Amino acid sequence: MVVYTISLTEVNTDQPSSCLVCVIMTYIAMKNRNLYLYLALACFAVILAIFVVDGYMGVYDKLTLTIQEREQVIEPDHWQQRWVKESGFGTSARWGEPIGFKYQIQNRTFFTYSTAVEATIWRGGEKVAQLHREDVIIPSFDEATLNWTVTAKDFGEAGLKAGEYGELTVRVTFGDVERKIILSYYPETPGYPEKVPIPPIPVPAPTR
Repeated sequence: MVVYTISLTEVNTDQPSSCLVCVIMTYIAMKNRNLYLYLALACFAVILAIFVVDGYMGVYDKLTLTIQEREQVIEPDHWQQRWVKESGFGTSARWGEPIGFKYQIQNRTFFTYSTAVEATIWRGGEKVAQLHREDVIIPSFDEATLNWTVTAKDFGEAGLKAGEYGELTVRVTFGDVERKIILSYYPETPGYPEKVPIPPIPVPAPTR
């Protein structure tokens, strides 16, 4: 509680009305100064809350691909880029090399989130194979992790010859969200032939 003390010892008693107006105006000015400060602090708190809710709260997903012992991590904010939404995330792998998928769904809300997660392979608009399907129930501020592996038999076609390459789409869906991973694969490059040492060339003997 703020108490304002206004001294009237030097007020001219010949003009009481003017003094009363000055006192009232001074009191209102002092009250409004604090009111503006409170409004500014309240606006700052609201803006900060909006940033926290919009940037952190919600349901987010992260995908980690393991190809040839190397990990590629697709963070939640990467899915929001327009070209990724339209065309999908592109990567490549060698034919026959298993590809590990680690899919994480983070529930950053105050409520339990439940959904069905499905991963499928598509080529030319047609479904080739179903890789994984699982129902998950995620408590508030917790996450669920799903793992599956793509192998050559899931591609639905024979091996590739030298100089050829193939392409397919892995679709991961949960709720109304769909993620697309465009996978380009190529045949295993044959190793270089083993080097054969060059035999020594005989040097003719000098003539006498």
